[in-house]
Amino acid sequence: MKKKLGGQLAVLTVSLILGLALAAQFKNVQNVGGSVSLQRAQELTSEIQKLNQDIAKQEKVIAELERALREYENAAQNDGDIYETMLKELERARILAGLTELEGAGIIVTVNVIPVTGWDGESTIIRSVYHEDLLLLVNELNAAGAEAIAINNERIISTTEIRNAGDYININTNRHTAPFEIKAIGNPDTLEASLKLLGGVADMLGEQLEIKIRRADRIRLPKYNGYFQYRYATPVQ
Repeated sequence: MKKKLGGQLAVLTVSLILGLALAAQFKNVQNVGGSVSLQRAQELTSEIQKLNQDIAKQEKVIAELERALREYENAAQNDGDIYETMLKELERARILAGLTELEGAGIIVTVNVIPVTGWDGESTIIRSVYHEDLLLLVNELNAAGAEAIAINNERIISTTEIRNAGDYININTNRHTAPFEIKAIGNPDTLEASLKLLGGVADMLGEQLEIKIRRADRIRLPKYNGYFQYRYATPVQ
């Protein structure tokens, strides 16, 4: 009888241990699954926000083109207004080309190396700032709706190159080294949120570089100081 009772207790003990182990494993799976779902939800939310921003931007462009068309139609009835309308369009074209100084609200991103002091007292850096780092940040800001961007007071336009050149990074053919200050004009909330997204660009670069992001109510960007030269491209007749 005692032997039978001992066997039952052993079976009961093993069953309890297996039950606790299965419950713990199920709880871990739930926790991991919830974390992944939350991150995916954040990514989808960010994508939806960007799509909505793109739609709003396209609607704004359409409205501006319709407004310009109405102005031309009205100007055609009065020759005296044509000159003023052309000047407005010229100024708009200069802004789009980066040939005009701009100011407005936005964010300022500082990218710098992280110095580390070794056992011998010598200071070294974890890694340098590469041109790919700046490109990632600029692309993310553009995707978030930045209206104008400058790096170390170099206005970023369609022909701007950002590439490594030895120990330097060339921007608009000029050499620059860390720290890099990226100024972007646009909605501060949207720009800041796009960079601070969990697992985003700033989060990734911040593991080996010093990334500081701050908002500013008034940012001033210089105009592009280079020149345009077209030797092979001509307007289509």
